[in-house]
Amino acid sequence: MEKICLVTGAKKGIGLAVSQKLASEGYQVVMLDQETITSNNDKVVAVKADITKEKDLLKVKDFIVKTYGRLDCLVCNAGIIPIPCGIDDITDENIDKTIDVNLKGTFRCLRIFGNLIKETSKNGSIVNLTSVDGIIGEPFAVIYSATKAGIISLTKSFARKLGDKVRVNAVAPGLIDTPLTESLGNDPSWTTDFSIIKRVGKPEEIADAVEFLLSDKATFITGHILTVDGGFNLK
Repeated sequence: MEKICLVTGAKKGIGLAVSQKLASEGYQVVMLDQETITSNNDKVVAVKADITKEKDLLKVKDFIVKTYGRLDCLVCNAGIIPIPCGIDDITDENIDKTIDVNLKGTFRCLRIFGNLIKETSKNGSIVNLTSVDGIIGEPFAVIYSATKAGIISLTKSFARKLGDKVRVNAVAPGLIDTPLTESLGNDPSWTTDFSIIKRVGKPEEIADAVEFLLSDKATFITGHILTVDGGFNLK
């Protein structure tokens, strides 16, 4: 029986790579984004919603229940890095925006869809996208780092809450070649020089890690934070 999986922030970057990976592995994927998504893949359905608005998420929940009758997996990927975002220059507006999307938005998704998975799936699994910045701290993206650290805490809290009915894990990417990291400029050497594997990661490499944690190959793993960063946090 195919698994039904909801992926947030699915239009581009890691979210798109995850959606494509899961569809190729036989999942039925519901791609959620605040922007319109078009796809000709019959294993993919796109929905437009804003994770900062609970009413939007409840509509998505109703759609999933009416269309599929259940939800088996959730990938909480949606996130932002508003510029400026450093300790000395971040604005109050960007503080509020980052917390609302990255932390509160992820919490809303975990609460609404985590409960749906627990109620309707026999083998549920959730993967949250945090960041290596949430582990080591990043003064040039201070609130982003704080929200990603918060997602690590949410991962562990929901793993305990949902128990053996739904596994909850997280992937912590390092610097990945996505539209979200374009704001870093054309020369990422200041970051890659600190990695053991001296290159920028690919969205597909994160998608592989996400798919592993969702799959039956990881049935004894929950509450775990899998770092996929080329060894960045070791140097």
